[in-house]
Amino acid sequence: MSAERKVHWIPLESNPEVINAMIARLGVSSSIGFNDVWGLDDDLLAMVAQPVKAVIFLFPLTEESEASRAQKIASAANTVSPDVWFMRQTIGNACGTMAVIHALANNQADIPISGHLAEFFQKTKDLTPEERAALLENDEVIAGTHLEGASGGQTAAPDAEAAIDLHFIAFANVDGDMYELDGRHAAPINHGASTDVLKVAC
Repeated sequence: MSAERKVHWIPLESNPEVINAMIARLGVSSSIGFNDVWGLDDDLLAMVAQPVKAVIFLFPLTEESEASRAQKIASAANTVSPDVWFMRQTIGNACGTMAVIHALANNQADIPISGHLAEFFQKTKDLTPEERAALLENDEVIAGTHLEGASGGQTAAPDAEAAIDLHFIAFANVDGDMYELDGRHAAPINHGASTDVLKVAC
């Protein structure tokens, strides 16, 4: 069950250029970037810049996809490492930025992050997923950066309170296991041992 949503943001376009500009403004090194995955064949996956630290996945929300995900959640061996950084989603249509934050937060040891995002991670490191969500709701810098990114895509930005049937989630390896990070759920989902987050997520 999702946490109650009090705030709505304009949905983020699935566009690496937009996302990369956003994270740069928040303090992520320009040596780090998001790329499109053009297909699931080995040859196409090999075109993705390496090393891959996390995967962001955009998918349609349908009755079938939700039923399938519920079944996977129920069957997951959900032992969660205390090193996993996770936040609930309490902001409507913020899933794109949530996925980006989850991808970066769970790779802080390997990614040069400074500025406002580093401060946000420092302030939230000992908070619960719900407390982190509350802090994000009141974070004007991240909200403003999201708004700038959501307004700067190639397609017309929908209304902040529009009913969107697409959803972003993130996958990241933490302590040898791959986790699915979706703030609509109460906890991350442990998908088991993984050394290649790109191949396992795709």
